Order: sequence, then structure tokens, then C-alpha cells
Amino acid sequence: MQNFLTKGSVCFVTLDMGFGGAEKVIATLANEFIQSGRAVTILTLIDQNDFTHALDSRVKLQTLSIKNFKISFFALCKFIYKNKFDNFIANIWPLTVFSFLIRLASPKTNLVFIEHCILSEQYRDKNIVFKMLQKISITIFYRFANHIIGVSKGVKNDLIAYGAPKNKISVIYNPLMPDLANKNHSVNQDIFDWMQGDHVNLIAIGQLIKAKNFINLIKSIDLLVNKNKQKVRLVILGDGLERAAMDESIKRYNLENSIFLPGWVDDPMPYLRLSDLLILSSDYEDFGLVILEALSVGVNVVSTNCKTGPSEILKDGEFGFLCAVGDASALASSVNVALKNPLSKERLISRASDFLPEKITKQYEKILI
Repeated sequence: MQNFLTKGSVCFVTLDMGFGGAEKVIATLANEFIQSGRAVTILTLIDQNDFTHALDSRVKLQTLSIKNFKISFFALCKFIYKNKFDNFIANIWPLTVFSFLIRLASPKTNLVFIEHCILSEQYRDKNIVFKMLQKISITIFYRFANHIIGVSKGVKNDLIAYGAPKNKISVIYNPLMPDLANKNHSVNQDIFDWMQGDHVNLIAIGQLIKAKNFINLIKSIDLLVNKNKQKVRLVILGDGLERAAMDESIKRYNLENSIFLPGWVDDPMPYLRLSDLLILSSDYEDFGLVILEALSVGVNVVSTNCKTGPSEILKDGEFGFLCAVGDASALASSVNVALKNPLSKERLISRASDFLPEKITKQYEKILI
């Protein structure tokens, strides 16, 4: 076994470690780096950590405990000045932009930016001044990074369009978080009870936000249940600003007995294992970590063809079923096709193995010192 602390130290900086896809990736990589012989620190701006159960005890957690985001720039300056790391990995704009300060405080530090988002989609509704300043910040400050990582080809192309230097950008897909990391979570008996019976179990997972387009998913369930008279049930795991609109839509289509919104769960894996199909109805996706989670337990996937993460993971339909974005009829049709022609569990699990943490970590090791 490799001796501990035989490689360069790593510091991840992120807004917080609340449950989310980017945070899962950071936790997974931190554990892998620790096990390979690196000292690892995770720095958060906000004091929130929902991954205590999943992190190696040797990972050092630090927080700036910032209550006003506007002062984060100065707090981060102070932290960078007082601490030296061999590798500094900043996650998600604008923290990536702020992190150029490492160049002033520690010029020899290997500075890596990881972008988990398609920024042009995430900030689509912002005004033209915001978008102009965002583009300028990326064009100027991303040149300070030694390496820039996009978690999908879609993210990479988006960054290039913003003016990030092409010669510094590469794609490294997100790793699948080991299931054992979530073993201490209690299960929700209400969800288990909902999924019992002779009906087909459909599942969707994610924040209840407009980008996920769960309203379109509800419309597709209306077609399956009320028009086609099919015995399907859907559970949507998540919470967010669209909850009220979704509740209203469920009532409008009389789907109270067909769709269940239990809220957020820490670990979706027990419920995925009981599912016949995972459905992703998003208008766009940066990557689609939940797709990997479904594949890892042999569950078939229907996803909107976002032309980015999902289609890359599913290899344009080789390992799942893709349909048009925002089309309830197409989504319902793809659900039926997937249920009638499921791909084998072995094939799906094999695809998920391409994203195992040890394989993804090897790609990161090539750019770290």
C-alpha cells in the first residue's frame, strides 16, 4: 500500500457541501486523493456539510462561514495568503474567477478550475450587463488556470464560447460515488410502501426547478395513466421552487394516486433498485450523475436528448433511450419503448463501470502535481 502523504497536497474550494451533484464529485475525488497519498482539504464558503458520513476521516474540512457573499472575496484572499497547497481546485463560476488570487499568493501552485455547469443555460435569464461581465471575467481570469476541466463536452464547448482558452480545457467526466458511502442513511418507509404492488415503478430525481421540466414529465404521466390507462406510478425525489406548481399540475390531471412527491432523500439508491425505469425530463443537463447511479444498479434510463451530459453518458442511445426535449408525447412514447425493450442489467452496469472513481481519478492524476 502506498504511504500516506507521498504526493502533492490538494485543496478543493466550493460554496458548500450540501447534497448535490458537484458536491458528490468533490467528496468522491477527495477520498480517492487521500487514499492515493495526498493531503486533502475541502474549503467551503458556507458552513454546510452533508457528506460527513461519506468523507474519509483524513480529509480536512474548513469553512469561511460567510454570511454575506459579497465579502467572500476578501475572506478567500486571507485564506489563500495563510495557506499553501500544491494543487488548488476551484469549482464552479464565480469561485473559479476569485481563485485567480492563488497566482499572486502562491505562483507555483497548480491551479485547476472545474466547471460543472453550462453557464449560458444556468444564467439565461440574467440581463445583458451581467452576461457581458460574466463573459469578460471568464475570458480574462480563466487564463490564470493551469488546467480547466469541463464535466461534459457540452460544458467544455460552452466555456470556449465564453472565451476560455481552448488549449487549457479538457473533459473529465464525473465519477460515480460509491454506494457504500451512503450506508448510514435511514430509508423512507412511505416511499417503499408507494412502490409496492403490481404497477410499473418510474422514478425521477433532482431539484424541483424549471430546468428539470418536471411539469412536462407530469404531462407525460397524464398520457400514460389517463389516456392509455396504464398501471404506472411515479415517485419524484427532490425539493425546490417548482414544488407548488408541480402539486397544482398533479391535481389538475387527477394524478394524486399516480405521482408521489416525498421531498429530498439523502440516498436515492434503495429506491432506484425498486424502480423499473429512471426518467430525466430536463431541458438541459450539465452531466447527469443520477443517470450513472441508475446504470450502476442496472436500471434502464429514459432521458431527454439534451445534446450534452445524458447523451454522452448514454452514448447517443446505445445505453438508454433518448427523446425530444419538452415533448410530453415523445417522453411517454419513449417510456413505453423502454419498458417493452429493456436493455440488460449487465450491459448497463458495464457502462457505469467506465465512471468508477479509480478510473476518473487517474485522469485527474495526470494534471496534478
